[in-house]
This record gives sequence, structure tokens and C-alpha cells, in this order.
Amino acid sequence: MTGLLIGLKRRIRKLRGDRDGVGAVEFALIAPVLIILYMGSLEVSVAMSVNKKLARAASTVADLVTQDETVNKAFLQSMLNVSQSVMTPFRSDGIKVKITGITIDGAGLAKATWSWQQDNTRPYTVGSTQSLPSDLAIPNTFLVRTEIEFDHDLLMVMPGIQDIDIRKIQMRKTYHLRQRVGSSVTCTDC
Repeated sequence: MTGLLIGLKRRIRKLRGDRDGVGAVEFALIAPVLIILYMGSLEVSVAMSVNKKLARAASTVADLVTQDETVNKAFLQSMLNVSQSVMTPFRSDGIKVKITGITIDGAGLAKATWSWQQDNTRPYTVGSTQSLPSDLAIPNTFLVRTEIEFDHDLLMVMPGIQDIDIRKIQMRKTYHLRQRVGSSVTCTDC
């Protein structure tokens, strides 16, 4: 019996000293963590790029609207195409656009003069009070506000340790810009 135990003890010492395959075992332990970190950082950077494109779309639409003294629903409808073009190469279906003309009276109170959204309805009633950042509420001025909303699909790896899940991030950008020509921008059929 002692010969058997001595032989077993020798084999255990031999296995303990054997370093073949250690790299493969370490790789098998670390690779899933590194892959998840890589995919997570890739998804976060894509979401940040989409957010940046959304801000650029809002500023572009506001810039184009403020270049005219008079706009109409057909012109404003074309701003949906503009915002989708700015979002390229990212998916842009489901983007929501609201454009509002805001008059600020002598007391600094902001009221909607006209408003439009992509389904050709009015999101704000004429004369409704609008909230503005305090530094933009300059008495006796006019602003155009562009609001763009978009739901971005974010790939979530391992939310429940085993599943891959897609979550929606609601992104929204608002941009205010003063008219470039005249004292205001009017919408003829809003």
C-alpha cells in the first residue's frame, strides 16, 4: 500500500511542477472578460457618436429655419429629411422633430408664436408660455427652437449573466437660434 501512495505522491509532484498549458488556461479565464469590455466600450462610443450627430442635426435644422423670414409646413417637413441626412451613417428611422417660433415680450416672457412637428400637427398652442434658459430670455427678441428626439438601441451584454439584451436609450437635443433676417420668422400655415 505504501508503494502505491509513494507513486501517487510522485505523480502529484510531477503534475504540480508541469507548466504546459498554463497560457491556454489563463486565456480561457481572461478572454470572456476582455471581449465583454471591448463590446461594451464599442457600444458606448457608438452611442456617444449618435448623440453628437443628434446635436448636429438640431443645430443644422435651426440654422436653416432661421435663414428665412417666412416658412411653411412643406419647408418644415423637409427639415425631417435634413435631420435624417445629418444622422448618416447611423440609423435615423423614428426620429422626431419639433420646431417652434418663440417671441419674447418686453417683460422677458417667452410665448409660442407657431410650432410644428413631423406629423404636421402643432405641439404647442399659439400663445402658450415656453421655458427658456435665462440667458436667452432677452426682452423683445425672437428665437427658433428645434427639438429632436431619437431612441438609440444599445446592445447590453450579460445583463442577466447569460443573455444579450437590447435596451433603448432616449436621446433628446434642443437648440435655440435667433433669426438671421428681419425681426422674426413667421410660418404661413402652421
